[in-house]
Amino acid sequence: MPVRDLTAQDFVTYKTMSAGAFGGSYDPSSATARQDFSPGETAIGIDASGLPGGLDGVLAAGARIRHDQITLGGGLARCGGVAGLVVHPAHRGDGLFRTLLTAVIARCDAESLPVSMLYPSHPALYRRYGYQVVARGQSLIVPLVELQRIPAVPDRRLVPVTAATMPRLRELYHRLSSGDNAMLRREPPLFAEGLPGAGWSALLLQDGSGTDHGYLSWTRHGQDPRGVGLDVHELMGHTRSDRLALLRSLGSWSTVTELVRLRVRTEDPVLDVLPGAGTRPSPEPVPLVMMRVIDTAATLRARRAPEQLGGRIRLVVEDGTVPAGTCRAAGTFLVSADSGTIAAEPESAGAEVLGTVRLDIHAASLLLMGGRSLADARRLDLTAAADPAAETFLDALLAGPRPSVMDAF
Repeated sequence: MPVRDLTAQDFVTYKTMSAGAFGGSYDPSSATARQDFSPGETAIGIDASGLPGGLDGVLAAGARIRHDQITLGGGLARCGGVAGLVVHPAHRGDGLFRTLLTAVIARCDAESLPVSMLYPSHPALYRRYGYQVVARGQSLIVPLVELQRIPAVPDRRLVPVTAATMPRLRELYHRLSSGDNAMLRREPPLFAEGLPGAGWSALLLQDGSGTDHGYLSWTRHGQDPRGVGLDVHELMGHTRSDRLALLRSLGSWSTVTELVRLRVRTEDPVLDVLPGAGTRPSPEPVPLVMMRVIDTAATLRARRAPEQLGGRIRLVVEDGTVPAGTCRAAGTFLVSADSGTIAAEPESAGAEVLGTVRLDIHAASLLLMGGRSLADARRLDLTAAADPAAETFLDALLAGPRPSVMDAF
């Protein structure tokens, strides 16, 4: 079952198959319908013609690999986002999913995408190929009456985000999310440069000199059955006071709706300033995020180490989920930290190390995304064995907030 690149000539066939699998509709005759894959992604697939009962001109399976960047331990890592992996109903159960996902992993490696990310439709299925749940989407229902009581914050004012000021919001987002793990950079061509549209609005928080300190973005809609009339996509500020000022501005919506749905990061600083009483988790289904290490050494080198951390360990990563040579996750690496820089090189004879850490691919995919310890991996019954000094070193190297993935402004 050979896997090949998909081209513009395959787009309508692929898009129609994808819409049929995941729901929604696609009308290629519409004037606004896309007719080609994004230049920021790689599309691959399997022709049906080479399969038993397969027809010419039919795709048996297809997938897209998005070329994204994510924040990682104070640095940036290229990331292969897996989207729209679909197998035609006539060819399900024939092993095409395994063939195609293995090809996706190999292609991520070939295109220097050291980590891969996806929203799983079936987590257990993707776990068989080394993907591990590292994060989940989170939203809170917040009563606006509580936000009205927040006092005004001195030397802060709000200004609307326009096409002219949207670049400032993007630059502010980059600064405010730079210390997070797994946050998308949201850059072209996968993300449009202009305003998001579809009812999206935003405000910048400034001081008296016009310096930006935070922002708030939302979409207004009719009240749902729970009384929620506003979806707040992001609320980010440099300081506690900035976040309070933004929350206070939300309180002004109380004349038209009682509740807002607030999307938050896994360890969002805004949680520390919410008034609290009446705030509750949103009852909607929680989207999971799975990630997989494709190239262990490159993933580590993309990070920054704590400036004061020094030393070297032997890291052994075992990956039996895909054929040997599919990617560069497995192997034995000498991992060191010095003056904030991480080095990860093949093992050399006689190298002095603090000790050895041994991980399976699931533990590696969990830990190298940051914010978790080897003890966390063991609680999940993942392989995470280590000499004490090596465990202390690796936990310190990968410390930070737990991963968050928010895929829109």
